[in-house]
Amino acid sequence: MWIKICGITSVEDALMAASGSPDALGFVFYAGSSRNLLPEKAYEISRALPAGILKVGVFVDQDWNFLEKTARNVGLDMIQWHGPAFPENWFPLIEKLGLSWIDVRKVPPDAKEWSGPETPFRGATHFLVEQASSKLPGGNGQSWNYSLVAEASRRSPLILSGGLNEKNVGEAIRKVRPFGVDVSSGVEFAPGKKDRGKMERFLEEVRRHGKN
Repeated sequence: MWIKICGITSVEDALMAASGSPDALGFVFYAGSSRNLLPEKAYEISRALPAGILKVGVFVDQDWNFLEKTARNVGLDMIQWHGPAFPENWFPLIEKLGLSWIDVRKVPPDAKEWSGPETPFRGATHFLVEQASSKLPGGNGQSWNYSLVAEASRRSPLILSGGLNEKNVGEAIRKVRPFGVDVSSGVEFAPGKKDRGKMERFLEEVRRHGKN
């Protein structure tokens, strides 16, 4: 099962996370987040990573020039987009950039059911689902009724996110059978500070339940 550890803020945490061989690490480029990275710092972390781990840039409704420059300078492999649908004139630019991207979808907090998209938004290779929040963009460490997206997961490559941790990820996987999972605060001891033990146990749980 595909695994992304998001909110990496230091070389030390990146190497610690990489030692568990996740599929991807996420770098947040959003000033309102406690995990925000300057592109220069993200480049430093990116250079230190072993080959084979995807570098995902998390963007929140930024302009194209910032996104493109950051993607190229950091050496990103994927883009994760939080915000409104891409403007139509972005699609040729995205194709030229040559990166796959993750379309983020939000489940309303009071939802009793959620059908989700038939396929990811135009050009996206995957879609990530988390619960909508009035706080910051992202899952905000809040668990939710993951079974709401089980049907959508059968149709498209869904990445499950929001409030996952070592204690609940196994059950979430059994309910949803997603393509992958995304975790940030669930493997931290403080915002932006990863915990080795939590990461190891999270990875172990995902791999154990993801095989069934």
